[in-house]
Amino acid sequence: MAPYRVVQWSTGNIGKRALGILLDRDDFDVVGVHALGAEKVGRDAGVLADRHATGVTATNDVDTLLDLAPDCVNYMPRVIDYDLVTRMLRSGINVVTTGDFLTGTHHPAELPTLEEAAQQGRATFLGTGFEPGFINVVAGFLTGACPRVHSVKLVETLDCTTYPVQDVWKVLGFGKRPRERVTHLDPEAQRYGLGYFETLDMIATMLGTELDSKEAFVEPAVLTRDLNLGWVDYATGTAGGQRRTYRGYRGGRPVVELAICWTMSDDALDPQWVDPKGFSVVIEGEPYVDATIRFGHPGQDVMTVLMDSTAVAAVNAIPFLCDAAPGVITPIDLPITGSQGALTV
Repeated sequence: MAPYRVVQWSTGNIGKRALGILLDRDDFDVVGVHALGAEKVGRDAGVLADRHATGVTATNDVDTLLDLAPDCVNYMPRVIDYDLVTRMLRSGINVVTTGDFLTGTHHPAELPTLEEAAQQGRATFLGTGFEPGFINVVAGFLTGACPRVHSVKLVETLDCTTYPVQDVWKVLGFGKRPRERVTHLDPEAQRYGLGYFETLDMIATMLGTELDSKEAFVEPAVLTRDLNLGWVDYATGTAGGQRRTYRGYRGGRPVVELAICWTMSDDALDPQWVDPKGFSVVIEGEPYVDATIRFGHPGQDVMTVLMDSTAVAAVNAIPFLCDAAPGVITPIDLPITGSQGALTV
């Protein structure tokens, strides 16, 4: 089989990793790269991905890239440009993205337009990633061993001290004195993070049901002492941890829950959450399931590790996407497969 012709769209934290994976594999031919900034435009794709030169030059010219008529665009911008994605689909170009889109249930304005464009161009659109995405599919998949399921809970607990990007944590409220113990999130009023709400719908679909309602809230954990991490100082009484909880209800009770717990300390937070580090899946049912999955070695920057996992989740979907029926699909429409071409010898 001829390799799939792919355009890598963006070369940021995730995009650069995806570009490297694409270049390393024989089943892909990177025919174009979209990049922004004078330091990237005009540079060789291989150089941008810390690989050998390829002869493919990065550009910010949208028309030039779409004229290449690739089999797929691996679309990884900070924010999805739905007008651009619609244009790609209408042109017959398959699109996979790690943007804030998973099932489309919380994108009521965009979903019908994407579906119509995909049908018109006989192309396929997929939103995926690691979280939201791959790890949520894992949680739902484990219910397949249970004759009866009462509820499914997935908790992500990460030590964030090895991710020294102060601006990110500042936006999330770290280092500030919390105004409220609990902040509720209205999905109808949210512009970003809608993919987390959509994970609840995806797992519910894996259980063959639909949710009646959803809720979400954020709880800060304050520091009980001053904290010096080398790259930032946080004072006593300011936020040094955060837990974001998303719940889906059926029949008046929570049946699917996603909790995301990010911490800057193991012993100086109030409250001190006790979930194991990594990803914990608890299924209340028959049988009871309690699984913990960890990525990376102890002390390793797990946030960076998961960026690699996010990138490969999209790349691994490309062959199936190119052969799938037209329309908008979700991660649970993908076949059960491993990471093709990843085995080292």
